[in-house]
Amino acid sequence: MLDIRDLRFSYPHRPVLQGVSLHLGVGELVFLLGANGAGKSTLFRCVLGLLPGYQGEISLKGGDVRRLSARALAREIAYIPQNHHPAFSYPVLDMVLMGAHHRLSPFANPGPREEAAALEALEQVGIQDLAQRDFQRLSGGEQQLVLIARALAQQARVLLMDEPTSNLDFGNRIRVLDKTAELARQGYTILLSCHDPQLALLYADRVAALHQGRVLADGRPGEVLTEALLHTLYQVPVRMTPTEHGTLLSPVRRHVYHWTPEMVAYMEAAAERSDFYEQIAQAAAQAAPGGGVICDAGCGLGFSSLALARYFAKVVAADRSAEALAVLRRKNTCPNLEIQEGDLFSSPPETPYDAMLFCFFGSAEEILRCARQQCRGRVVVVKPTQSRHRFSRGQVPDHRQLSAVLEDRLTALGVPFDRRALTLRLDQPLHSLEDGLRFFRLYSRDADPRDITEDFVRAQLEPWDDPEYPYRLPVERHVTVLSFDAGDIPQKTERSLES
Repeated sequence: MLDIRDLRFSYPHRPVLQGVSLHLGVGELVFLLGANGAGKSTLFRCVLGLLPGYQGEISLKGGDVRRLSARALAREIAYIPQNHHPAFSYPVLDMVLMGAHHRLSPFANPGPREEAAALEALEQVGIQDLAQRDFQRLSGGEQQLVLIARALAQQARVLLMDEPTSNLDFGNRIRVLDKTAELARQGYTILLSCHDPQLALLYADRVAALHQGRVLADGRPGEVLTEALLHTLYQVPVRMTPTEHGTLLSPVRRHVYHWTPEMVAYMEAAAERSDFYEQIAQAAAQAAPGGGVICDAGCGLGFSSLALARYFAKVVAADRSAEALAVLRRKNTCPNLEIQEGDLFSSPPETPYDAMLFCFFGSAEEILRCARQQCRGRVVVVKPTQSRHRFSRGQVPDHRQLSAVLEDRLTALGVPFDRRALTLRLDQPLHSLEDGLRFFRLYSRDADPRDITEDFVRAQLEPWDDPEYPYRLPVERHVTVLSFDAGDIPQKTERSLES
């Protein structure tokens, strides 16, 4: 029905679409997903003939749309915007009749045939009783249905819907999409841009994921929408939970790391064959001597907590992630290790800790606030020194705060601190080259992790004398260990960080 092949378009000095190809069949409801600036609106404008300077091909029923006049194109494709604010007040029926103007001569008025088509379109979307109402006095959901009816009165069979639910409340959002899905079942071909992948899972026949001007995925929503793809599109971690009513999407708070079984397996294999966490525990024990009670804040899988148990009278391993703590519960054999699940920042202990360890966890503000409230002794912070993300093909920065950020904050507050640099190894064991490829694509922050090839991975790996893991990825970590007294943090700082 509608074919888009290798579509390319650039604004001055800025490429937007970079080889987009899509095919929409009769009766398909295709959701176009992507972040702001991904190229969705530009794609629509190219299809509508508003940006004729594109490269590639857009064809309708086998013919190039560039050969169609504006009137001819309007007979085939209708556009439904996310909202519409007419300059004058019109009755709903007149709004819908505007969809028939392309069939009239420049000075002709709509006649009985056009009015009958408009009334039929209103009935088709279930709002025929609104025909004489003022469009501007309708609810957002009713206005959106009027715009859909106007497109139907146009009698085009291809509908382009530009974020039709973005300004609607929950109920109207569902009602509009119910009607949209019904139109697809009646044979309309619909391309709908949307910012909510949950709605795509619920309604779409197909999903096309647009990222930086390219289609990263195209297929059935249950097959192509993955946590990794959504993270690439929107740069936020997402958890997908299957239910009897479909898959539920839920964002994960930025400071809560969601451990998948695959991530756990990789980390366990690396930690069990390295002294990485043992060296961190030794550094913490040297920076906070006394052997009292230490809290391992944001402990993750708990390898640092297990190592700390040899140096302190008691270790409290705290994390919000149930998946991470399940691993620690399975591995824990230390009688002096207590596991605490929940939000560390809102659950202070009855008695302040003698020491706290923040190992690759927390921003400078979070660390200072938490330490000021919950610790009476030494605070030990382990932060990366380098900023490069080592599992990506391109030069992708590591978004974690570096040690320099906390050092600058402590200096500004006048808090004395000790600083120690460590170079640690946490090599990643791998079962095969294919296993290495999966690892890189799992942790990559490249625009499209599929660009990582087996040849690229092979060049990063080293052979290893281990029958189970014949390859390893050498990983050298440059970290800084900062330590300071919680009592030196000014009390006014605690209040300012909370405000």
